[in-house]
Amino acid sequence: MRDQNHETYASNEAAGRPAGSCPPGDGGPAVPRRAHGPVVPIGDAFGNAVRRAWRRGGAPGAAHEVIERDDGLLTVHDSGRYFTGPAEWNAVERLAVEEARGRVLDVGCGPGRHAVHMRARHLPVLGVEPSAGAAAVARERGVEVLEARLDELPPDLGRFDTVLLGGQNLGLLGNREQAPQLLALLADLTTADGVLLGVGIDPERLKSPEHARYADANRAAGRLPGQQRFRVRDGAVATDWFDYLLASPTELEQLAVGTGWTLAEVTEDGPHYLARLERRGRPDPRPTRGGAPAPARPES
Repeated sequence: MRDQNHETYASNEAAGRPAGSCPPGDGGPAVPRRAHGPVVPIGDAFGNAVRRAWRRGGAPGAAHEVIERDDGLLTVHDSGRYFTGPAEWNAVERLAVEEARGRVLDVGCGPGRHAVHMRARHLPVLGVEPSAGAAAVARERGVEVLEARLDELPPDLGRFDTVLLGGQNLGLLGNREQAPQLLALLADLTTADGVLLGVGIDPERLKSPEHARYADANRAAGRLPGQQRFRVRDGAVATDWFDYLLASPTELEQLAVGTGWTLAEVTEDGPHYLARLERRGRPDPRPTRGGAPAPARPES
């Protein structure tokens, strides 16, 4: 889904944002804790808000999106933030874009907030964005975009030197079950010395009573404490519900085991952090004739 900046629920302890507007998958195994809620037409709520902001020059206050969590918590975000420049980003967002090199896969690129600046550095960038509205705006800004969810990426995209999950898009890993699968998918799309630069929020740094209660409910249900269940709303339209994962650096390191990635470095900026993951070999998923996994495959 999208590209989100640091003015998220981490800063005001409301609800992060799905980096775009659509889920990385079908929302995973988590079941919304709220049994009943308003019946809202399903649509491209994120893309609608972004297009409205773009038509008005990305000015602050031109359009807003509402992030609804499944416990009823609502957070309103100014869609103009998707058109801000590096001077208005937090330190780890700037560092992520500065460290990108070679051919870049910008996952959840939204309307191209990061991609346009990497292109200005003459980096070849392919954005991935499931919101039709946000993808259309990114293309108008000169960004090549594949309109797809993270779990829909085709294997014939070629290899990338950098995978960027900016705007807190580590959240697109979804949940404990989905995250290793998506990390492995991204590893298969990178070069042998490729890197993944992901911005996330450490849920352990969120101390409000609302987040504490939500984390406790997650633990009781066997979920990671930072797993969120969101939908994006704009007017009378909403996206489907989807899982969005706030993982601590330690949890991310554990989720990456066996996926082809190793957590190499973490840079913190308040509750936000930039994780740098580097390629490592992993067992080939194809079984041997005896049914056991094949030996670790060389990087390609």
